[in-house]
Amino acid sequence: MIGSFSRIVNLPDFRKRLTFRQIRVRLRLMMTLGAVGYLNALPLVHGLDRPQNLRVIRKVPSALLEDLEGGRLDAALCPVIDVQRSRRELVIVPAGGIGSRARTLTVRVFSRRPLPDVRHIWADGDSHTSVALAQIVFQRLYGSSLEVLPLKDPSSLEENRTVSTALLIGDKVVTAEPSESRFPYQLDLGQAWRDITGRPFVFAAWLAPAGLNLGALPTQLEELRLRNMADLEDMVPAWAEEHGWPADLALTYLRDLLDYEINGEHLAAIEFFWHECAEFGLINDLRPLKLYETRVGY
Repeated sequence: MIGSFSRIVNLPDFRKRLTFRQIRVRLRLMMTLGAVGYLNALPLVHGLDRPQNLRVIRKVPSALLEDLEGGRLDAALCPVIDVQRSRRELVIVPAGGIGSRARTLTVRVFSRRPLPDVRHIWADGDSHTSVALAQIVFQRLYGSSLEVLPLKDPSSLEENRTVSTALLIGDKVVTAEPSESRFPYQLDLGQAWRDITGRPFVFAAWLAPAGLNLGALPTQLEELRLRNMADLEDMVPAWAEEHGWPADLALTYLRDLLDYEINGEHLAAIEFFWHECAEFGLINDLRPLKLYETRVGY
């Protein structure tokens, strides 16, 4: 079998020029994508594992970068700050992302003390972008340089008196929301960003290693996003039940609050966010934003 394959594609020469991942793409074999398991990702990923040439691995956003850098993923729905922090050069695949026009519901700060007095924040490490956003917002609103500490068990937040201020993201912010009586000071970071900058915010986008030929994948991702958004009202009840959300709130969240496009306005917002990160020392060398360019042929 190996001998036949080698004669067909001239395997020794092929290996010199292409990585195994590139060989898989060129031969139209299985591609592996990384995605998150939150409700907010479903308009981008629901049905993604149906094409026979795609396999989807689901992890929290912050865990996807390592797999992308290590060659275990061909593309992943990653926090946008990962472009700046990755050991490898990454490009944005403009086939949808997870953003907000203003209020997010699911990226919020909960505090026992007034927000201008906050100096330490215990952060849910699921998203690199949200942690950086919190640091920027507190600098811009209150002139505060936050010390970020790991929040090891978000589920025990209310009983943990050590934690005075916490950043939470994802479904748990709605399905297991900390009580206002114990955390009376709260801030939605998407709304705060809009109030400060007048811009939308992009939390995550499809990223891929620079130079990799993704074939028809960008078109598949964009067509899937458009189809899911068109069928959103029919799909939301099942999605909401699966993730523990009230159906009406889930529909409002996905349809009205979040934004799944990646266009010029969103790309400008990403660049502006990166410049803010650089200004406050959250990233080192600022990399330019690069988009994936579709190639003709394989």
